[in-house]
Amino acid sequence: MTAQHFSTLNQQKQNRKLIAEGVCIADRKSEEVQTLLFQVENFYVEVCFHCDADEVLCTRCFEDTAELEPYLQTIDLSRVI
Repeated sequence: MTAQHFSTLNQQKQNRKLIAEGVCIADRKSEEVQTLLFQVENFYVEVCFHCDADEVLCTRCFEDTAELEPYLQTIDLSRVI
């Protein structure tokens, strides 16, 4: 599956794919929105949730690792040997 194919799936099928095959690798949080980053096969999926309403606001797929930049500051490398 590609990121483009994933983005054509409806929300329910995307959720099933994320649960079955996705690995949550990072997250970010603002006052109202939490964003979870999943790796699925050879692409990434961001899922944005509204914190108070507990609902999905948007889902975004990408393959370019340059788009991981917002998450790099949150990675703790102190335990890496």
